[in-house]
Amino acid sequence: MDNITMDDLPLVERDRVLAIYAACKRIKEASACYGGQQGAIRDAASLCGISPVTMRRWYDIWRNSGDNPLSLVDRRYRKIQARSRVTLSKFLTYWHGLCTQCQRNGGVPTARQLLLKTWTERRKTIPGYEDWAGWPRIPSGWSLRNLQRLAPQTLETVALKQGIRTAAPQLAQVLATRAGLWLGSHFLFDDVWLDLQVLSGRDKGQPLQLGVLEYLTGKRVAWGQKIRRRDEETGKMIHLNKRDMRSILALWGATVGYSPRGTTLVVENGTAAIDKEMEELLYHASGGLIKVDRSGIGGVRQTLKQGHGGRGVGNPRHKAALESYHNLQHNRVSHLPGATGHDRTPPETLHGLARAEDQLIKAMDKLPADRAGQLKHYMLTMDELSHELTKIVSDINARTDHKLEGWERCGYTVEELRLSSSAPWTPSCEVEPSMAAQIIQTACETGADLVHRRRMSPTEAWDYEEAKPGNRLIKLPAWCICQILGMDLARPIKVASAYIRMHDKAIQDEELIYEARVVTPDGAVRELAHGKYQGYVNPYDANQLFMCGQDGRIIGTAALVQRVCTADTHAVEQAMGKAAGRREHQLEYARIIGANDEADIIRKREHNKRLMEGKPVTAAEYAQAYSITPTPADKRAVTRAATAAAESMPDISLIPVSGNDDDELPHDLPDVRFL
Repeated sequence: MDNITMDDLPLVERDRVLAIYAACKRIKEASACYGGQQGAIRDAASLCGISPVTMRRWYDIWRNSGDNPLSLVDRRYRKIQARSRVTLSKFLTYWHGLCTQCQRNGGVPTARQLLLKTWTERRKTIPGYEDWAGWPRIPSGWSLRNLQRLAPQTLETVALKQGIRTAAPQLAQVLATRAGLWLGSHFLFDDVWLDLQVLSGRDKGQPLQLGVLEYLTGKRVAWGQKIRRRDEETGKMIHLNKRDMRSILALWGATVGYSPRGTTLVVENGTAAIDKEMEELLYHASGGLIKVDRSGIGGVRQTLKQGHGGRGVGNPRHKAALESYHNLQHNRVSHLPGATGHDRTPPETLHGLARAEDQLIKAMDKLPADRAGQLKHYMLTMDELSHELTKIVSDINARTDHKLEGWERCGYTVEELRLSSSAPWTPSCEVEPSMAAQIIQTACETGADLVHRRRMSPTEAWDYEEAKPGNRLIKLPAWCICQILGMDLARPIKVASAYIRMHDKAIQDEELIYEARVVTPDGAVRELAHGKYQGYVNPYDANQLFMCGQDGRIIGTAALVQRVCTADTHAVEQAMGKAAGRREHQLEYARIIGANDEADIIRKREHNKRLMEGKPVTAAEYAQAYSITPTPADKRAVTRAATAAAESMPDISLIPVSGNDDDELPHDLPDVRFL
């Protein structure tokens, strides 16, 4: 009985043993009185639900064992404990090692065959069976069914066979919450494959996307993608690289920004990485408000300390919110043409689709340009994919049927009301208080579904947080954006008209057109003088062109010109008004320079007009017009008449330079400097 304890017994057997043990103690106490033992045995047997004979047998066993309660354990359980040596810890360790050597899930039969072969051939000692007791007879407990029961648990099997990264969901983890954070406190950067095949020019491939997620609100704030293709010169596959990460970082810094309360950029050590030099730049540009948190690379360290390492991959639990977003995005793009499916199981039609696209590309070479442009591709182009992703991301950011953690604790809920069960929901803050009270009263009295509380969408949560004092994000300065992009993205710019035009197939197929005026770092608007400059265009954000002098000094940012549809009358009118306003601004200094010449021309025009109309133009003619027969004594009258005539002439300082009655020549000339 030394090998068995109460811990080894199942609950039913333990309860039975304790009940008989209590009955045996009562029988022992009753035995002290003459003739009381038999009655105590009968009473105890009745309480335990057994016969008096059985009760007497258990009592004798208990007394003979020295009142040991474990002597009351059923012999079936005693046999289980003493059946064989398979329960010894050293044998179990050896057996588990055999099981984990077999990589397939059903490897226990194979492990048993290895165990039996080792026993039969006596090649090496088996722990627990060093004496080879009963050899060559198979030891007790080595049946397949029993050894399967003793096989290692799921955690050990996964950790030893596949590694710690795969077993991580079964290991202890840190459970964090977004409650208590502020807007922009954490931005998550990561890369993800899109389950699509798309076209980029004549290349066909699978896009790899880099994206940024704001952790508190769960809103996707920036992203960009490019296809993986083979370099024609080197023959190597082109993936996302550090240049792409710099571009996404510059996109985030120029359009989103960091929090005045501090921001942490959560990145990895792979593709979406920020090196120490870039970290120092961000720290300096933000005054120490931007910090970088790097996630660990999973898969390198395995269970065995001296074992072989695995392939380094990102730690998904370090950015669980972003990984969840990726899964949602995969589902939303799965309906697009060229979808590759999940887990490397592409649909059978994808092969035929790719072959048809290759034939179409070859046919385009044989057609005239106008006819080739009318062909319709079977797959999406990168421009079409970008357009679709813009709508998909906007839709995901606007979803309310989510279960984001900590949403209620952050206060991201909205109470809505409606007048009837068929009416649309309206936020309670937009309903008149008296009407809202009436709706609530009606809902309470009738039980109608007129009031409910829903979760905010990530976009609503972002707007809600941004409206709070002190939460307005700060964009990185232009000089920092240029530093992030790097000199390899700088290009020479020549300004010779009102617009800057450039072609870059890596950004978009159409021509890029920017205004030849910039918004300076201090917020002023300045027209660019004709000349040579240096410019930076972010491949993932072509909406603005960062202009620098040839010495690299920051001048400002120029906006991308958006073409308007001719059929959109309202958009055309707005564009015309904007163009007219810019023309006035461009000609302002020219008017200032030519103001004196313009005034002289107007003075001559007025003189000639009065002369041709027979009106007085000289002092004598003015005197004659006001006095028919002037005398020398009337000098004062002549002087007064001349003065009156002069006052009747128009004031040239008030004459519009351009002839437009609504414009006046500015009295204070601005300080204008050419670049």
